[in-house]
Amino acid sequence: MTLPSEKPATDVAAQCFLNALIRETTDWKLTEYPPDELLIPLDEQKSLHFRVAYFSPTQHHRFAFPARLVTASGSYPVDFTTLSRLIIDKLRHQLFLPVPLCETFHQRVLESHVHTQQAIDARHDWAALREKALNFGEAEQALLTGHAFHPAPKSHEPFNRREAERYLPDMAPHFPLRWFSVDKTQIAGESLHLNLQQRLTRFAAENAPQLLNELSDNQWLFPLHPWQGEYLLQQGWCQALVAKGLIKDLGEAGTSWLPTTSSRSLYCATSRDMIKFSLSVRLTNSIRTLSVKEVKRGMRLARLAQTDGWQMLQVRFPTFRVMQEDGWAGLRDLNGNIMQESLFALRENLLVDQPKSQTNVLVSLTQAAPDGGDSLLVSAVKRLSDRLGITVQQAAHAWVDAYCQQVLKPLFTAEADYGLVLLAHQQNILVQMLGDLPVGFIYRDCQGSAFMPHATDWLDSIGEAQAENIFTHEQLLRYFPYYLLVNSTFAVTAALGLPGWTANRI
Repeated sequence: MTLPSEKPATDVAAQCFLNALIRETTDWKLTEYPPDELLIPLDEQKSLHFRVAYFSPTQHHRFAFPARLVTASGSYPVDFTTLSRLIIDKLRHQLFLPVPLCETFHQRVLESHVHTQQAIDARHDWAALREKALNFGEAEQALLTGHAFHPAPKSHEPFNRREAERYLPDMAPHFPLRWFSVDKTQIAGESLHLNLQQRLTRFAAENAPQLLNELSDNQWLFPLHPWQGEYLLQQGWCQALVAKGLIKDLGEAGTSWLPTTSSRSLYCATSRDMIKFSLSVRLTNSIRTLSVKEVKRGMRLARLAQTDGWQMLQVRFPTFRVMQEDGWAGLRDLNGNIMQESLFALRENLLVDQPKSQTNVLVSLTQAAPDGGDSLLVSAVKRLSDRLGITVQQAAHAWVDAYCQQVLKPLFTAEADYGLVLLAHQQNILVQMLGDLPVGFIYRDCQGSAFMPHATDWLDSIGEAQAENIFTHEQLLRYFPYYLLVNSTFAVTAALGLPGWTANRI
């Protein structure tokens, strides 16, 4: 047996696994004496010991690896494969879980661990990201760690390594879209300010003008994520359309796009639209296909944005904006059914006129640094401290105060006064900064929107009083505090609490 090195090291993927375990279980304990260790009993004779680098009140704990397996005959270091196997076997026996289920889970955990390290190895430039203010695209592709409380945050079945390197943001790729010429009778969709034909034509003219000769009144240009385009061509319903001449594959063409943190949403700095695709890939824990219900939520919110009520909200919070998803399209099969795996939503690119602005997704700022050093948020606060000539503690408090004013206040007010619920987890919060200080907030991903009953009159003004995404009070309490506080805000205070600057309290 080859034992891992005894030298303390950072392992952010193992840390995600362990923090998820600690959050969901209770049979662990901390030592009462230095050095601080986390103890996880396996049975009466064995336990795993983890060195604690930082034990956080918000559960964003940091550990030094390797772990040690302690038995009656001694202790020795164990690698991640071994410790994860021991923990999963323990849970299997405790909870009477099926063996095949546990084997599949363990395989995903190990694959995620490998994928994380592959991205870290490939991104030798990551440490340099600390040295400057990042623009939107740079911040979207700075996320290497993934969900801080997920045992397999970088799972991506069935992508192979070549596909992962080409399509996942961890690897900082760019690629063109896959284009199709489609008979208009096979296209479903909506667009708010332009009709669907005009919207798709504008999108093609901006992003693949060389294909406009394929366009006619009856044949429209239809973009797809290149992996999804290849996937659809292997599906029977799509092959039937091809056989009848209703779809023609034009290949990859046009401008380059970069995948954002969600992987299925793509960004091109010069396009007036971002685009969110169905992607038949299991990212983290679910296959990322859109539904008609979800894309219609985007249209609902976009129509509300045209009302007086929305304008009143904007007057109160002029630096708060929403990337409206005011258009969508999908393919119909020969029976007229809208095929969910072909759907995409067009998302307003609010940054098209300022692509170099310091607009950063919160999850990249707060993630545990893959090299164990400062997070991107800590680096920003240090720059803020230097620029203003104040202490780092003062700069940290200034950043959190600005975050509360720019992000929390409009979100809580939108729910309380207007009945608009925006489930703003870290991946949906875009913090607009000027000189590293928050000065604005953009919310994205309108599928995560809902309404409270007191928004009914507002919804009725656009003919949507019976909208499917009206929350009960119980649903609000279940989801809203988790997304906005536990997932997002606690990550901010944890990142700033790690160097000892804050007390992890707001």
